Amino acid sequence: MSSNQQQAVSVYTVIKCVNGDYETERPFQDGDYVLKVVGICPKDGGNLYIAGIYALVPEKEKES
Repeated sequence: MSSNQQQAVSVYTVIKCVNGDYETERPFQDGDYVLKVVGICPKDGGNLYIAGIYALVPEKEKES
């Protein structure tokens, strides 16, 4: 990849309940970091925390 080309990368945040019975994902937001408490679990009222952050890089398109 040349310096003029850029790939669009999608970054996601994984959110889990401390009690382990709930998990969801959302797009990354500025200020997210692993182990940050971000809310209350809708199932049992436990704390929700950021368990991980990952990026999806689209596969390179084949050139003809």
